[in-house]
Amino acid sequence: MRQPDRFPGNTLRPASLPPAAGGGLSRAVLYSLMALHVGGASATYIFGKAAALGFDNPEVLTLLRAMGAAVIFLFLTGTVVPKPRFSLREWGHLCWLGFLVVPLNQYCFIKGLQYTVPSHPALLYALTPMGVLLLDSLLKKSRPPLAKIVGVVLALGGVLLILRPWEGGPEIRRIRTGDFWILGAVLSWVCYTVAARESSRKHDPIVVTAWSLVIGALMLLPIAGRDLLTLPVATIPAAAWFSLAWLAVVTSVIMMLLWNVLLHDLTSVEVAVCTNAQPPATALLTALLAGVGWLDRQQDLGLLFFSGMLLVIFGVMIVQFRRA
Repeated sequence: MRQPDRFPGNTLRPASLPPAAGGGLSRAVLYSLMALHVGGASATYIFGKAAALGFDNPEVLTLLRAMGAAVIFLFLTGTVVPKPRFSLREWGHLCWLGFLVVPLNQYCFIKGLQYTVPSHPALLYALTPMGVLLLDSLLKKSRPPLAKIVGVVLALGGVLLILRPWEGGPEIRRIRTGDFWILGAVLSWVCYTVAARESSRKHDPIVVTAWSLVIGALMLLPIAGRDLLTLPVATIPAAAWFSLAWLAVVTSVIMMLLWNVLLHDLTSVEVAVCTNAQPPATALLTALLAGVGWLDRQQDLGLLFFSGMLLVIFGVMIVQFRRA
């Protein structure tokens, strides 16, 4: 009888990664890309808040972000990878992805940041793995493995310990209008994560992401186009323009590209669970920026922080691995 594959010194292996000789990215590369995605995405909450307050027009900000990212992706599509050949059905699927990622996800995210504090989106986005797990199981009409459920629950518990929503006074504890917008962004991102998996495996992730953003921006253009023409450019602070550049280049291009690349070699649930690592990374980045005087100190790095971080890491590891 053939013995199950094993990694040296371990009876666990990544749930959907191919063996070393089977092609695809190695574990080290995939985990490095995940860490890079977590770091870049965590900074998005801070820069997104600055951009939302500086522009004070979520429709225009979302359109500028999508247009900037789309131009970069279209350039990459024509130079780095060949131009796509989509069937009519695939173009329809791209329209669905574009609607999910721009008019829904990006707009709801920016709108929510106008009203809520950066820690709330970090917490709410930690619901992504659970949403993906439930939606994936619903579509496949299958029951999620108990280990994956336990891993997601542990990671979410770690997020709660880090953000401590029960502290901070009545104003912090109450559910704000912005939180509902962020929940809409989370729901649309859950749907995008599941829906983009099929396209990202059939076509180059750069092509899929580029045309999703182009189509999404075109959908938003009739709504925000007039406000864009009358945008008071001179009154917008430099910090807001820098934050917009971060959202367009780092978040919308580099982070989305990494997301789709990871979807090529991992299951949607496994990729989405890394969202749980963003709250501790966001808290750490906030503390570092506060330490050099760039931000007001928003959170102490105490016992609860490190306990929560351990829970997040442990939960991610459980979902990422399964018995051979």
